[in-house]
Amino acid sequence: MWTGTNSKDVKIQNRLLVRNLIRRFGPIARYEIAQETGLTPSTVTVITAELLEAGVIREAGHGESTGGRRPVLLELNPTAAHVFTVQLQRGEATAAMFGITCNSLAEHTYHLDTDTPDEVVETIGLCFEQLVREADIDPDTVLWCGVACPGLVSSDRGVVERSSNLGWLKVPLGEMIGRRLGGMPVHVENISNAAALAEKEYGLGRGYSDLVFVNLSVGVSAGILVNGEIYGGVQGYAGEIGHVSYIPENGPRCACGRRGCFEAVCSARAVLERIKAAVGEEEFAQYGLSKDTVKLRELLNSPLVKSEAVQRVVEETGHAVGILVANLVNLLNPRIIILGGELSAFGAPLLRKVEEEVKLRSLEELHKSSSIQLSNLRGAGPLLGAYALALEKVFSLEEWAANAAVRV
Repeated sequence: MWTGTNSKDVKIQNRLLVRNLIRRFGPIARYEIAQETGLTPSTVTVITAELLEAGVIREAGHGESTGGRRPVLLELNPTAAHVFTVQLQRGEATAAMFGITCNSLAEHTYHLDTDTPDEVVETIGLCFEQLVREADIDPDTVLWCGVACPGLVSSDRGVVERSSNLGWLKVPLGEMIGRRLGGMPVHVENISNAAALAEKEYGLGRGYSDLVFVNLSVGVSAGILVNGEIYGGVQGYAGEIGHVSYIPENGPRCACGRRGCFEAVCSARAVLERIKAAVGEEEFAQYGLSKDTVKLRELLNSPLVKSEAVQRVVEETGHAVGILVANLVNLLNPRIIILGGELSAFGAPLLRKVEEEVKLRSLEELHKSSSIQLSNLRGAGPLLGAYALALEKVFSLEEWAANAAVRV
C-alpha cells in the first residue's frame, strides 16, 4: 500500500516512496504520485525536483490533459545506477551488466574450470572489469551484484553450503566476490529460485502469486513461489527435487553420490549420454558433429535432433520429467509450472510427454487447475532473477540508510 507522510522526520522514507512508485508505474505524472501516496502536491514537487537534480529520474514527455496543461511525466533514469549479475553452472559463468530499468548493457558467457572457488571468483572479477569497459559506465554506479548459483545456498549469508554440480562445500561466495569487487554488496541465490522470480517478474509467471519453476539443466531442481515469495523451507533449501529417488534400486550414479535420483536420469549430461548411446558415430558425422565432443547446445541446433533415435530419448526424458511434475502437482497444487533450462529447448515433444504423464499420475482435480508451460526467457531466467533480487536491495530502505551517498 502506497502511503506517505508529510513529516520532516521521514523525509528519506518519502523520497524512497516516490522513487519506488516512479520505478513501478512510470512514466507517471506528479499529481498521480500525490494521489497514490497521500503526499501533498507541494511535497511531491519538492521530492521530484531533488530526484531530477540528482539524475535519479528524468522527464519522459507529456501525458493527456485533464482540463489544464498537459502534465509532465516522470520515469527512472536508466543510467542512474547499475547492477552486475552472474549465473554459474558447471564449466561456465554468464555475466551481465544491467541498468535499473532492466536494460542489459553488456553480457558474456565464459567457459572455465569451476572446481576451484578462488578461480571462479577471480574470473567474475575480470568479467566485471570487462563489462564495465564495454558498457562504458562508471564502476562507482554499480551498486549491487546478484549471483545465481546451483546447490544449497544460504542466501542470507551468501554461503554455498553444498553444490554437487560445482563440487563445492561451505563456500562463502558472497563474501569472496564482494572482496574481489572492492566491497560491493552481493546477493547469492539458488539458481532455480532466481529463475522462478524472473518468471514472476518478466516471464510466463506474471500475474501469478504461486508457481513452480523446474530447472532441467546440468542439475535438476525447482524454484517454488508461494504468495509471491520464494519458499525455502526451514533452512532455505527447498526445491531439491533432482535428488528425489526415481530408481530406488541400482539406478545410475548421481552427482550427489547416491544412486537413482531424478537428476541422474533427467539432467542435461545424463540425457546427452543417452543420446550418444542411441546414435551412431556415422550419424553424428553426417551432420558435422563429433560424437566424442558434441555439446547439448550443438545437438539442439542440429537437424539430428529431429532423428528418430534422439526423439525416443526425448520421449523417455519427458516420461521421467512428467512423473516428477505430477508429484509436484499432487504435492503443491500450483497454478502454473514452468519448465526451463537447456532440456526445455527440446520443445513441444518434451512438453507433450510431460503433460501426458501428469494427467496419468496426478489427481484430475489438481492437474486440471495447473498449467504446464515451457519458459520463454530463453535460458536467461536465472540471470534476470539475480538482477531482480539485487535491484530490490538497491531500492530498499536499508540500503539507502546504510549509504546516504547512494543516489537511487
